[in-house]
Amino acid sequence: MSHKYKMLISRMTVDKLGVKLYDRVYAVIAELISNSYDADATKVTIQAPMGQYLAVKQKDGTTKSKDVTIEVCDNGIGMEPDELQNFYLVVGAERRNDPKRGERSQKFKRAVMGRKGVGKLAPFGVCRVVEIMSAGGPRVKEGGSEGYRVAHVILDKDQIMSDTSEDYYPEIGSEDGKLHDATYTKIILRDFYYRRVSDIKDLSRQLSQRFGIESSDWAIELCDTSKTASDPDFKTVVGKFDLPLMENSKVQFTGPKPTLRTQNAHQYKAIGPEGNPIPTDKFKAGFEYESYFYPIVGWMAYAKEPYKDELMAGVRIYCRGKFAAQTLVFNRKAGFTGEHSIRSYLVGEIHVDWLDEEEDLIQTDRRDILWSQELGSLFEQWGQKVIAYLGLITRDPMRKSMQQRFFEVSNVVERVQLAFPSDSQKMLRDTALGVAKHLGKSMRGDELTDEKAVNDMVDLCIMLAPLQDLDKKLQEAADVELTPLRVITGILKSARIAETATFGRQVQKRLEIIDHLESLKDNEETQEGELQKLIESAPWLINPQWIPMTANQALTTLKREFGKFYKKNTGKTVVLSDFTEPTKRPDFAAFSQDGSLQLVEIKKPCHKIDNTEWDRIQTYFDQLGMFFSDPNHADFKTVAKDFYITLVCDGINLTGAQKTAYDYYHQNKKLIILDWSSFLLRTKKAHQSFLEEADRLKGL
Repeated sequence: MSHKYKMLISRMTVDKLGVKLYDRVYAVIAELISNSYDADATKVTIQAPMGQYLAVKQKDGTTKSKDVTIEVCDNGIGMEPDELQNFYLVVGAERRNDPKRGERSQKFKRAVMGRKGVGKLAPFGVCRVVEIMSAGGPRVKEGGSEGYRVAHVILDKDQIMSDTSEDYYPEIGSEDGKLHDATYTKIILRDFYYRRVSDIKDLSRQLSQRFGIESSDWAIELCDTSKTASDPDFKTVVGKFDLPLMENSKVQFTGPKPTLRTQNAHQYKAIGPEGNPIPTDKFKAGFEYESYFYPIVGWMAYAKEPYKDELMAGVRIYCRGKFAAQTLVFNRKAGFTGEHSIRSYLVGEIHVDWLDEEEDLIQTDRRDILWSQELGSLFEQWGQKVIAYLGLITRDPMRKSMQQRFFEVSNVVERVQLAFPSDSQKMLRDTALGVAKHLGKSMRGDELTDEKAVNDMVDLCIMLAPLQDLDKKLQEAADVELTPLRVITGILKSARIAETATFGRQVQKRLEIIDHLESLKDNEETQEGELQKLIESAPWLINPQWIPMTANQALTTLKREFGKFYKKNTGKTVVLSDFTEPTKRPDFAAFSQDGSLQLVEIKKPCHKIDNTEWDRIQTYFDQLGMFFSDPNHADFKTVAKDFYITLVCDGINLTGAQKTAYDYYHQNKKLIILDWSSFLLRTKKAHQSFLEEADRLKGL
């Protein structure tokens, strides 16, 4: 026998707490998994078309959902019809204040993750229809059958939003009232907005980052429904989130869990990298407030490599086993010891269960902590003390490590020997290697993986050697009473040797790259990735007058702020690449000498850009225009006075509104079009003097 269900909810609630807060698929899945954890599930299975968009864009600009579903199924205690009505369909009811449910789960006595009672609305941020099937309650016998009563309803967002009354009556599903042999809950999402599911490896990392739980009675399984069961990437189990750490950089905070406020502060210790307790006058594994100690358990450290994405960045904060927020530097302002290393390498995992014990300090969307609250402010201050300590104690080991790695990856010893081969040039060799030791300490981990950055640093060491040797030469001349003319002649001779050696290598390398570009251009099988890799190693191919976005702090800030602005407005991630992340879109970005932002979109030879590809370029135009016109970003107009897009492709295949937009931007010189032949010709012209000098050197 089926039941009649009623949901008391306002349209504003769905909009503000569903659509607006949860616009990322993995965040929605994480909320559903949290419910499974609180329901004492030992296994949760997620079935979804991984790495796929869930809707397609129509020619008229609208989107249409694909005929796909996302299913989250668990073996938890489930809900019988009355429980579904009294708990699930009541939005905003705080679970922990309910005497029937409380702060611990029924079976395993887990500290429950859910509190606000709004996570059930999360799916409406990515889809319009949510189907719930659940079996729970007491085991019953009926008509010769035995099992758990099933509750089955279908929630339709459009109907909820269009209903004039506050009471919403969901559609009753076909399984409602039947008996099922085991308890379970299955949530099915369908009728999607234009959202993308992460591929199975990324989704696994995203979920492992959000759930800092190690337990023998808890597992999350992912199944990619876009693949067959025989595919090796069809299924995976979410493992522990793990990052390789730099040796002797880990600070640990030990003590019992759960980390609720306590008067037993002595149970919690802060331990330094060498395993010794950190003096309490520096910081503790928590802090005091109003006669209570607020403990913090976990660790902070440096990663072996600078983090590559937001999942690796900074310190992950957990509350009751669930991801609560992530912070880079606990909002510490610039100017502290080891700042760059902290911002680039800092990682950590800390458990802070008191974040929602009395006053909830976690933002509803779990993107940040309410730092302005009194407890939040004390937590912030604690974190700043820890990272200041880390920056201080790891500065010298970090610099030494960078120096060592620079010598390993650059072959600087061998290259200096080639530049200054004679016995009389030993002083120059020693000086060049001395410069390399100093400059190597200042290198960043991402630069050490950039072949061009490493080569440029070695060239700089060789070029500086004669200049650095000037004082020694003058002192030497004074000692032996050489004439000034002979002293200057010797210095210039050494400088010329270094210059010729460095320039010769640059000539050879640039000629090879230009020849390689021409061969790729003439090959119809060339893929975009090959061209991107080549230009990544030689950004001067695009325009030698442009500078990378990392040239100064202002440009770096612009890059970061636009990335945040773009994601907030579109729900997608974009990185204005500084030639270090060619896999992100747009392909490349730089600044011209006149202060204009230049974006470069590269397509493979013989490819004609279509309407779908143009839509992405149009989005760049729209978002950049909105960004620079926003009064909050007025200061950036002093950094970049305008922006342009250069499109490298061998034709267009545009129709309708896309063709009209293309013509508009092209006619107004906001869009620069180059085919591959023109691109190569421009590159050769820009380097004509360089090539002429190369020919001259060949004749010497």
